[in-house]
Amino acid sequence: MSGSALSLPAGPYPRCPTCNGPVSWAANPHRPFCSLVCRLVDLGVWLDEGYRIPAEKPLESERGPDGGG
Repeated sequence: MSGSALSLPAGPYPRCPTCNGPVSWAANPHRPFCSLVCRLVDLGVWLDEGYRIPAEKPLESERGPDGGG
């Protein structure tokens, strides 16, 4: 990769969680992202509550007397 702005090691390298592109780890203020743009895209997903942990519905026996959890 001559002429590339990224300085990547010869072996395996980390990937950006947003665009899956290569990440230059040394002297990169945006790690684990490759750029400020990918960092802000990820922040937008968090702010829009796009990341969720799936939850199971509680069993009938685990619910309280008012029917709630």
